[in-house]
Amino acid sequence: MVRGSPNPRYLGLPSRLQKARTAAGLTRMEVVARAGGSKAAAHDIETRLRVPMAATVARLASSLGLAAGWLAYGLGEPTGVGTSSQCEGMGMRLQSVRLARGLSKAELGRVAGLTAPSISQIEAGGQSGINVIEALAKALGINPAWLAFNEGPQVLPARRRGRPPAQSPADAH
Repeated sequence: MVRGSPNPRYLGLPSRLQKARTAAGLTRMEVVARAGGSKAAAHDIETRLRVPMAATVARLASSLGLAAGWLAYGLGEPTGVGTSSQCEGMGMRLQSVRLARGLSKAELGRVAGLTAPSISQIEAGGQSGINVIEALAKALGINPAWLAFNEGPQVLPARRRGRPPAQSPADAH
């Protein structure tokens, strides 16, 4: 981490998953059974042994009735009312923003710390980890939840530093 830089949003995934699972009264095994993942998936994610693929987060979120963007990045509202989170179209969204910004795959790769073949793979419909998606979103100035799951606005409002502005006495009433 760079001093003074905010932590990546995906670092909160393990605690969000554990809290949501506990609130639902489910064990790790029950969540994995609902999501159709490997037996070690929830354990490995909750104990920070691995960063999951976007598709894994989408399945876990759907099994818990959560929005995948909230589970992966803490963005938006926690509950995904009547929606099933999916990663379909992620490659097309990435390519459209990259081209709109006038970036080659190599240029985007340099900014995001990736290779041009990695970007080609994602644009062709390949899956990627939520950490890679967040790096791409940051490099492009877009919302990682929108990029990964088509949730929320394409562009996030800027993060504010410091305390919120004080309310005037007229605003308090």
